[in-house]
Amino acid sequence: MDQIDRQILGILAEEARITATDLAHRVSLSSSATTERLRRLSSSAIVKRFTVELDAKAVGRPMTVFVDMRLRRDVDKSTADLRLLDLEAVVDARHVTGPYDYQLQIAAVDVDDLDRFLEALRDTVGAEETMTRLALRTVPGFPRQPGIPLR
Repeated sequence: MDQIDRQILGILAEEARITATDLAHRVSLSSSATTERLRRLSSSAIVKRFTVELDAKAVGRPMTVFVDMRLRRDVDKSTADLRLLDLEAVVDARHVTGPYDYQLQIAAVDVDDLDRFLEALRDTVGAEETMTRLALRTVPGFPRQPGIPLR
């Protein structure tokens, strides 16, 4: 991966729906050379997928909450993984090191919705203990993709 690939990735991270022609113009390559680079980045799994990022407020889930969760000892992690997939509020889930087993990011409607979610973690997933943190704001410039040059 060279500097032009990194430049392409930086542009795609900001506007994934850009046309190959516009992208080619921005990186000063021909359309065919740019398309070939896109194909190579995708086939090598550097670009895993093109996706849509929804505005949580616009879809009625304005609260971003981080939940650290420790499972009961009798709960299998692969079972917990599957049960987390069934919880609509979960935006991201990571199995982590430290005193907790998982770090979850959820999008909640309100405090009552958060309370119901925490009950579901205990009753459905098998959480023994949770710790929650509310996100107050996102730092400008984040989230960003790894390996993308800073502005």
